[in-house]
Amino acid sequence: MAYDKDISFDVGSPQRSLDETAGFAKPIGFRLSIDRLKFPNAEFNVQTASIPEISVDSATYSTPQRTIEIPGDKVNYAALDVTFIVDDKLTNYNEIHDWLFGLVTVQENTSINKTRDMSLLILDSHNNVSREITFANAFPTSLSTVEFDARSTDVEYLTANTSFNYSYFKVK
Repeated sequence: MAYDKDISFDVGSPQRSLDETAGFAKPIGFRLSIDRLKFPNAEFNVQTASIPEISVDSATYSTPQRTIEIPGDKVNYAALDVTFIVDDKLTNYNEIHDWLFGLVTVQENTSINKTRDMSLLILDSHNNVSREITFANAFPTSLSTVEFDARSTDVEYLTANTSFNYSYFKVK
């Protein structure tokens, strides 16, 4: 699915109005949904996720007196970084591990889709979904170490970090 968003810089285009009912977003009000059929355990234990950086490189336009920066023609998306609690059977860790390993070991085939759409669901103050950020064609690029430490006196659950690349993200 291609990303098409109609953006107008025309001064005569309709203006957006102020949404006076909007509240503040809570940092704990989110859910990450990957693919419940293929990766049912990976999404429920997510501890941190961030809306990744988006940037546009500028191009240089040289004149005799000075150099002028103009907007570039490509949008760059940073990786989606996620931290999740590892379950005691390592099921969710293994799901991401196998997906990552399968990216390089499974033969290319048009009937095999190695990417998945993921959704970061932003929740309002009543825990209802207020926005959905869809990451198209996502796939893992890294999975961190899981550190066991018998010297720890407090019970801290094991966590792992994983990074995903994707084609683009869209806010709905």
